[in-house]
Amino acid sequence: MRKILPWLITLVGCFLVTGALAAVKYQQITAAIAFGASFPETYEVVSARRVSSMTHTPVRRLGGTIRRPEFVEISSEVGGRIVSLPFSAGAVVEKGDAILKLFSADLVAQQEALRADRNLVITQLGQSRTLKEQALIAQGDIDVQEARLNALNAQIKAIDAQLTRLTIRAPFTGRMGIYTHVVGDMLDSGEVVAAFTGLGDERWIDFKVPQGLARISVGDEASLYDLNGTFLGIATIIVVSDSMDADTRTFDVRASANGIDLKHGELVQVEVANGSAMAVYELPPSSIRWDTDGTYIYQLIDAEPDAQRPYRAKVQRIDLVDETAETALFTAALDEAGLYATTGSFKLKDGVLAQLGDRTN
Repeated sequence: MRKILPWLITLVGCFLVTGALAAVKYQQITAAIAFGASFPETYEVVSARRVSSMTHTPVRRLGGTIRRPEFVEISSEVGGRIVSLPFSAGAVVEKGDAILKLFSADLVAQQEALRADRNLVITQLGQSRTLKEQALIAQGDIDVQEARLNALNAQIKAIDAQLTRLTIRAPFTGRMGIYTHVVGDMLDSGEVVAAFTGLGDERWIDFKVPQGLARISVGDEASLYDLNGTFLGIATIIVVSDSMDADTRTFDVRASANGIDLKHGELVQVEVANGSAMAVYELPPSSIRWDTDGTYIYQLIDAEPDAQRPYRAKVQRIDLVDETAETALFTAALDEAGLYATTGSFKLKDGVLAQLGDRTN
């Protein structure tokens, strides 16, 4: 018994010391928890607004090229030396005026010689017919002279055709483009001298539409934008090709617009509808967030009465329809009267406290 008693005293002492230490540690942990609970819950300051509802038609922007209905490149079918360029670059030329003349003196001389021969044949033919009435000449001689006259007329017309090819006339009233040729230059066959554009206000916009992208019909409207995205105006579809390009799987479309000051050949963006109109909601792009499950926004719901801030963030899943630099359009089953975070929404998490900033609408 005397041998066991010291061990019992030691064992009881260890339990007492351990219990005392555990009690002290418990008090320390409890105090730390209480101290941590005394700090306020974290919160974020954001801006918020209600959603706007609107009707939206899905669109797609395609590349288009401006065409003038009256536009030609001045060139000659045949080569030759330039003898006349009567209009300077930028000048307005009336329809039918000569724009370019090539050397034609040799052909004119040939034509004058043929006309002289024709006049002689006409005189001889008149005399022969008089003699024929007096039975002094055979009909065969008259037939030969008439055939000769017809041949001369044909040769004169052939030279007229050649002379026409050496003089280029304005096909419509328009403006001369910039050119570098001068009188005396040699012009090759088919060489372009300058562009010649009409003065009309109408512009054509040609563009290609990929198969299945949109159903476009004559009379539909398309919005025009420059390469910087600036709105230019509205164009009306006037031609839709009946065939599909087998290589690119696209079909050609032509639209017409007035009052748009664009140059021939200029590139534009053509916005066409590629779906039916639908009801959507609108918020600033700063409201839209992404994760592995898709897109969402934060709704600010009323916090519990004892919360230190008035709102808590709640994730609201959406289907993003369209987004630009100014607005985001989406569909969702949401409370239209609720508040939704805009600027600063990236700071929020589901359930975090939130307070509205000064820029809240």
